[in-house]
Amino acid sequence: MARVLSPWCKQAKIRLIELDMTVPQLAEKVGLTREYTSAIVNGRAYSEPAVKAISDVLNITETACSLS
Repeated sequence: MARVLSPWCKQAKIRLIELDMTVPQLAEKVGLTREYTSAIVNGRAYSEPAVKAISDVLNITETACSLS
């Protein structure tokens, strides 16, 4: 069964596309590993500081990105 992404995760993915930015580029900007950044964006992991940092870089709101 496919995982249902939270609104924040969807917003982050859309913004990455709009900015023509890859997850490795985002990871470098927020100072996290590519793997961990991918896990946050895809809803497999959650960290409030990481979500805040990613939200700041992508200029999106920090609504909950809960694990489903």
